[in-house]
Amino acid sequence: MSINPNLFIHKDDRAALNALKAIPGFTPLLKSFMKVWSEKQFNIENMSTNLKLGPNQLPKYYNMLIPICDKLGIDVPDLYLKLDVYPNSYTSGDTHPFIVITSGLLETLPDELIPTVLAHECGHIACHHVLYHTMGQIICSEAIQLLPFGELVSIPIQKAFSYWMRCSEYSADRVAAVCDESPNMVIETMTRFAGFDKDIAGEINLEAFMNQAKEYKEMTDGDGWNKTLEFIMYSDNSHPMNAVRAYEINEWAKDDKFLKIVKYTNSDKKNIKEYIDELPVGTSSKNLIGSNYSELKNQLEELGFENITLNKVIEKGLLQKEGQVLSISIDDQDTFNDDEWFKINSKIVITYYEAETEEELLAKHPNELRIPLSSDQISGKHFFDVEKMIREAGFTNVVTEEVKRGKKGLFDKDNTVFLITINGESKFKKNDWFDKESIVKIQYNTFDKK
Repeated sequence: MSINPNLFIHKDDRAALNALKAIPGFTPLLKSFMKVWSEKQFNIENMSTNLKLGPNQLPKYYNMLIPICDKLGIDVPDLYLKLDVYPNSYTSGDTHPFIVITSGLLETLPDELIPTVLAHECGHIACHHVLYHTMGQIICSEAIQLLPFGELVSIPIQKAFSYWMRCSEYSADRVAAVCDESPNMVIETMTRFAGFDKDIAGEINLEAFMNQAKEYKEMTDGDGWNKTLEFIMYSDNSHPMNAVRAYEINEWAKDDKFLKIVKYTNSDKKNIKEYIDELPVGTSSKNLIGSNYSELKNQLEELGFENITLNKVIEKGLLQKEGQVLSISIDDQDTFNDDEWFKINSKIVITYYEAETEEELLAKHPNELRIPLSSDQISGKHFFDVEKMIREAGFTNVVTEEVKRGKKGLFDKDNTVFLITINGESKFKKNDWFDKESIVKIQYNTFDKK
């Protein structure tokens, strides 16, 4: 079972992505990109140039990936090693994401930090970043000038892509910290990227680096000009600064919810109750309105919730669709945010719209029958057809009466119904219910032949 990405998504990640999508021109750019872009290009490059790791090729690193994917509930992506002295890792693709790490990364970081890097990259997959990341890397590079949709790329879109990619790194860092069950490995990784190569003699001091990160945040956040300088200097960067990432992950890990997420992510989802007594819904109540009730129920059950009640509403609203969720409450709380947690045995009520079934309708109307057409629809039809239809509906007390109408007019027709009554009622709607023993009287026209 995949972990709900809302557990990890940083608020700046979500806000930046929404802002990116809202820029005029983004939608046509995305459509154009999807027409020309192909994962096969990456497969060709990786398979022909880089070293594919696996059970029989540097298995030490490949085997680090498998337990991470198990925790996050994602498929194990292909893993490649690239000859490059620059310490780096990245994830690309779409339907079949892959991870690339460089030889420089293995030379810079000790082996115990490689799982942290791999968990970070898997975090991009779990948070559904990969397609937009791939698109952003191309759009923000010089290669965009060679592509047919290059004229659709504006500076605001490039800046917004860069900003979102920087913000998305915070979310991926959270995934890594959760998999490590501590922020310290992420912080140490940032410290080493900042300059502490594994071959440097001496011990690393994480506390000193965090003090440096705190000092930097105070310097930039406390002065408008410093903040402006930061933006000017780094607006084209795809990653936040090392100190900023260390500060962000350290602050997030101080929240009690971090420990909850750690326990939840690292628990056996098949026996969830043995590990924790609270679960994350992962989505706000507002976002659940309009979803399919059956899919939502299955989703909540997969999370581990046990006490789910379905409340069916048969009155159809103007824009309601079959099976649509109208409201959801948890322990009588009908509004909640995407970061709230609830007890496993919390009472969940899902209210949804669905038309009554035939069986339900019949059960509500014992010894009754439905009239198949309204009185207005019956008027003007041939009485023989009407009588047949009424009897097929189950009515047995059906009476027909010929009514002489005199001279035939231009638009008059013989044997057409001009009045039908059911127990004396002359006005009724289609599918109105009547007692089985009701008397149905059909009066029809006949005219003089001369």
